[in-house]
Amino acid sequence: MKRKHGVLAAAVCVIAALGVTACGSDSKDDKASQEPKNELADLTAQQISDKAKDALLKATSLRMKMDQGTGTEGLKMNLALDNKGDCNGTVGDGAGASSEIIKAGNKVWMKPNEKFWQQPDVAGGKDGAVAAQLLKGRYIHGTTDNAMLKGNADMCDLASMQSGMKSSDDSKDKLTKGEPTKIGGQLVVPLNSPAEKDGEKQTMYVAATGTPYPVKIVVEGGSEPGTVEISDYDKPVVTTPPPATEVIDVDKLEAQLGG
Repeated sequence: MKRKHGVLAAAVCVIAALGVTACGSDSKDDKASQEPKNELADLTAQQISDKAKDALLKATSLRMKMDQGTGTEGLKMNLALDNKGDCNGTVGDGAGASSEIIKAGNKVWMKPNEKFWQQPDVAGGKDGAVAAQLLKGRYIHGTTDNAMLKGNADMCDLASMQSGMKSSDDSKDKLTKGEPTKIGGQLVVPLNSPAEKDGEKQTMYVAATGTPYPVKIVVEGGSEPGTVEISDYDKPVVTTPPPATEVIDVDKLEAQLGG
């Protein structure tokens, strides 16, 4: 999927500060004053896109939930990752193969499900069944020196993603700005890209209050439709290792598989 782009605060009754004599009024004026203001209203679509890109490039961490593509070639991900390369979450495909993953520095813990081992490029056949039996729901542990662990851990590198964004130029996308709407209580402004030759259309939703982070990207049509939700900006990524009783060393596993 090409990457071009990338709460309503509760009303508080502060009588002394605001001079309000009562809370809970439902007058039209009170309701209007509680609505968040679109802080991007005076900006063009391209200016908003530039601010969103800058905010994403400055993020030290985030959570990305992705459901991309169709059929067995699809990609599903729910991953918290930071610019140090640490992460915690799940990655999988449209066929049901998935794996939990924790990465801290060069150390990796990975907990694949049974379908993961059925993939021909992983183990497949008899070896896949043996691996699933040996693990019995435990994590594989090793470092990024191991090819299998590194292949999944590479998805944890936010800094690498940001580096790729720096070199991209979306200034000629002729974006259009949609009407403000809300996603999960957050006021957002949609930015629509023109349709590609294959019919693909992209919409990026940018937070209209506070830092203008991209919060959602929707791709319709084309060969890789999907949705990306981005949240938890600059929140620490939990990389607590699983208990030792739930872990098997990757070298031990490969030795038992004859690898």
